[in-house]
Amino acid sequence: MSMVDAELRYLRIWRAAVVMLAVIGVLAALVFVSPATNLAAFVVAAFTTGAIFLSIGLSRDLPSSDLLHVVPRGAVLGGLCLLAVCGYAAAIGAPTAVLLLLIVGISPPVVGWLRSGRPERPAGTLPRRRIRLPKASSRQLKAVRADPDPTAQWPMPKYLTAVVRSVGELSDEELCLAWRRSFNQLQRAMSADHRQAMVDVRRAYLDELERRHPDSFTTWLASNPRAAGNPARFFTHRADH
Repeated sequence: MSMVDAELRYLRIWRAAVVMLAVIGVLAALVFVSPATNLAAFVVAAFTTGAIFLSIGLSRDLPSSDLLHVVPRGAVLGGLCLLAVCGYAAAIGAPTAVLLLLIVGISPPVVGWLRSGRPERPAGTLPRRRIRLPKASSRQLKAVRADPDPTAQWPMPKYLTAVVRSVGELSDEELCLAWRRSFNQLQRAMSADHRQAMVDVRRAYLDELERRHPDSFTTWLASNPRAAGNPARFFTHRADH
């Protein structure tokens, strides 16, 4: 199983557990908390969370279609999460804080951060296996730029031809942002064809990063990066984090 598949599987398991706990918490809120309090908490949380998602989306220059999908969804989820917390607080009291810390502590971002911060292996042990891209990808990339009709020489999906041609026009920051966004698109892919398409697109991004900055690319891979991580600090001077 690849690292991407393992992270996606863990993410789905964690989300399923959180959804189950949230449903229980909302039911507890309906039982132990008054309707007026539930309504007020939901409205305040939904408004606050929606504003946060809107600010983040605008800062990342998300298209309007994405904002219309992300902001309402985030607002509703924020309201339901607060209702769940109120339900657990009313039902079990102080242990609610322990439950929240546990959920955050085993969340994929925290686990990925802890994994990426592991100390280097001591001398004499086997080196960590690093990801190496096929050399054929580099030859194909050069062929696409040199040949106006690359599909005539070797089979390549039309969508990938367009991606390979367009990635060269992106700045380093835009390329890193496209890499991060592609993980969410891969996660939402339902069909096998769509999933393979996103894998090919992400490989095109990796090829371009390696072509531009081979030394930084090697350093990035050696840091054991997460599939959804931000590589900007290795390739740009203005990383978000």
